[in-house]
Amino acid sequence: MKKLALSLVILSLVGCSTPPRSAPAKPMTLYRYPMSENVIQLAHTMASHDLKDPESAKFRDTFFVTSDGSGEARDKSKDSWCIEINGKNSYGAYAGYAWALVPAGGKSVIMGTSSVGAVAAQICSSAIYPPA
Repeated sequence: MKKLALSLVILSLVGCSTPPRSAPAKPMTLYRYPMSENVIQLAHTMASHDLKDPESAKFRDTFFVTSDGSGEARDKSKDSWCIEINGKNSYGAYAGYAWALVPAGGKSVIMGTSSVGAVAAQICSSAIYPPA
């Protein structure tokens, strides 16, 4: 009886082993590219559209972001837009600079303090200049 109980315990523990570790995923490198002045104006208009006081919005940085490091030879249809914006809150005070993201091919702006806004901040703040 003891051997049977011991065998059952051993067999139940065999299924509890941890799976082999796989290598962690390599983080994707994101590159930033400059925008022309007319595209910057469009990006600023889009990013400030839903603010409480769009005319008072301040901008600090605006650029294209993509995972393609090919420079001007990249597929520009896959470029997303990053806009760093500071808008006024309900009290009329500036809330502080935050990142806004317009995904490639999208017409909506992702920004705010939600988890989605945090993704926009992570994408935009991690973008680097492509190698020369």
